[in-house]
This record gives sequence, C-alpha cells and structure tokens, in this order.
Amino acid sequence: MPDSQQPLDDKKDTKATTVKGYRVPLLRFQVNDVCCDGAAAVFGAGLNIRQIMVDAVVGVLDALYTPKTAPTNVRSITLILRPMDGVAYTTGSDIDNDHKEIHFSTHYIAGVHQRSDGAQDQEEILGVLRHEMVHCFQYNAWGTANGGLIEGIADWVRYKAGFIPPHWHAGTGDKWDDGYQNTGYFLLWLEQQYGEATVPRINEWMRSRQYSDDMWIDLFNEKPSVLFKRYKNTFEAGDEAQAAEPPVPTGCDAVKPSSPVVPKDDVPDDQSYVEVTKPRVETDDKAHDRTVSFFQISEMRLVSRDRLCKLTYDGTGSLKRFFHTFESLIEVLDPNMPDKERKLLLVTALRGTAVEQLDMLDPDNIMSYKAIKSAWALNSGVR
Repeated sequence: MPDSQQPLDDKKDTKATTVKGYRVPLLRFQVNDVCCDGAAAVFGAGLNIRQIMVDAVVGVLDALYTPKTAPTNVRSITLILRPMDGVAYTTGSDIDNDHKEIHFSTHYIAGVHQRSDGAQDQEEILGVLRHEMVHCFQYNAWGTANGGLIEGIADWVRYKAGFIPPHWHAGTGDKWDDGYQNTGYFLLWLEQQYGEATVPRINEWMRSRQYSDDMWIDLFNEKPSVLFKRYKNTFEAGDEAQAAEPPVPTGCDAVKPSSPVVPKDDVPDDQSYVEVTKPRVETDDKAHDRTVSFFQISEMRLVSRDRLCKLTYDGTGSLKRFFHTFESLIEVLDPNMPDKERKLLLVTALRGTAVEQLDMLDPDNIMSYKAIKSAWALNSGVR
C-alpha cells in the first residue's frame, strides 16, 4: 500500500475531527478576491462555510462508504474561490496529493447569481461543492477508470443529496459513459434495479483493480452497453417506472478479480485523483445544455493543466505510465500541439537521473519529441 493510501496515525492526525462516525480532515477556506461579484454572491447566500464543508465531507462518505470502510488518507481539503474559466475542479495540492484543493470559479458563481437573480445561488454552490468533494474520496481504479463513470458517480452523489439543477433530466445521453448527469441518472436507474448498495459496490470494485468493462459483468452480469440500452428503453417506451426483471447480480464480496489487481509496489501516488479523458465533441443536433457542456470541457482542461504542471519523472518509476499520463493530459489540452512544444513540456517534467538519461539520448538537443519517446522506450526495454 503506497504511503498516500496508508491510514493516518491518530496521534499525528490532530487536525481531524469525527462526525457521525466519519473522519473529517482539516478543512480550509481561501478567497482570492473578496471584492469580486462571485465572492459577494457566496457571502450573500447565507451559508456557514464550515458547516457546508463538513456536511459535504460526511455526505460523500455516507453515500459511498460506511464509517468502517471510509478512506482516511486525506489530510486536508481547501476550498478556493478564485476567478477562472469553467465551474470547478479538484486536484492534489503542491504539498502532496493527500492535501486536496477544490477550485471554484467566482466567474461562474457570479453568472449563476445574475441569471437567477440570486434564487439559485445557495443550491448551486452546495451542489458543485458536493460534486467536487466526491473527487476527494472516490476510488478510480488507480487512474484507469472511465472518466464518464467518475463524473457520473459525482453527480449521482449530488442528486442523492438533493441539489438537482433545473437543466438536469433523466434519459439524456447517447452512451452510458457520457458523464456527469447523463451517467448519474443511469446510475440512479441501476440503483432502482439492483438496490441501494449499487454505486458503493461500483466504487469498491475500483479500489484495488484496474478498470475494464468486466466490472459490469462481475457486478450485474451484463455489459454496460446492454444495461444502458435497457435504461434508455424505459424512456422510449414511455414508462419510466417499469423495467425488465434484472439478472441476479454477483455479491460484492464474491466478485472475482477478472481485471488485474494492482501490485502494491506499482501504483500511482494518489487513488482519488480523477484521470482526465478527452471531452466528447457534441454536434448541434444533440439536445444537451450547451453552456454546461462548455463548462465541463473547461473543467477537464483546468485539471489537465494543473496536473501537467505537477507531473514529474525522475527516471526511477514506470516510464510507460509517465508517457501515458503525459500524452493523455496533452490530448485534453491541445491534441494538435506541435512536436517542439511537446518536447519543451517533456524536458520541464524531468528530474534527477531522467535528465541524465535524456542527455545521453539527445546530447545535441536535435531529436524530436516522437524520436525521444521511441528511443527512450527502446533503451529501457519498454514496449
């Protein structure tokens, strides 16, 4: 078990408190500009910041875990209100990934306040906070989980908490992993078919396995596409309350590890970090909320930029995983990024012996990014 997943020593963890049996880490609040319209809307919403953060932590843990199974690796969570594009995103701090940061856009809050004349401020603030708090604690199959599923679980928790935006509607989405409320409503339907423990079981499955669609067969005896088709059929038939008799699912404790279990000495630093996936481009004939789609893409890019700034390689870890993460983040930021810029970002991420290895591969600094990657992989025996 990596250090970031080790339970904290109670004697050292003096900043944490216990609420309803759940450990609540140190909570911090930061406002970058108290005079901006978004900050004014937050302060004018009549919210007790301490209480809403505690409620969000406990609400998330209670939705996905029990007091005995809840993770205890998170040392602190800082809610940061600042001017930025998008809505919000969650990441590890510069200290380490056990210290979480939720960045919440004051531009977005100001927009909500203006459009609703303040009527939706409180519920939207609470809803976004609840969604982002999920990312501090959920499992993500060691960074391999489907991004749409990760975001869908977060919106499922938000829905269960009662913070339901007016633009949300059941039955939307073309694929089960369209993400956010589209996948969230699919998870709600699954819960109706298979019981209240459905989403916690999905989350638990991802605790020690790399993601594959085998998860759905293990838990529900069906492929996700088949389950989603049944879900969509309930709306096409005009009878949302009825559904076909579901197959008997496999008990969570009896699930066989059909996907590879991650070796304890070969895991990413942080299980709760949400791996970013390339946003799906929607066509004009989709009946989705265009504003929400824009904000979702912006959130992914913000997280990707933050993660890329913190991504390093010192030559001792998995080279294959480093390049996979590096290129996944670039794919979200700019899939058409020139080779020269990719090389510059690569050099910026190198540390220690990795710098020496690059100097040996490209002593005259003339190789392209693609050539460096190929030569490095060949030199290291990576395929």
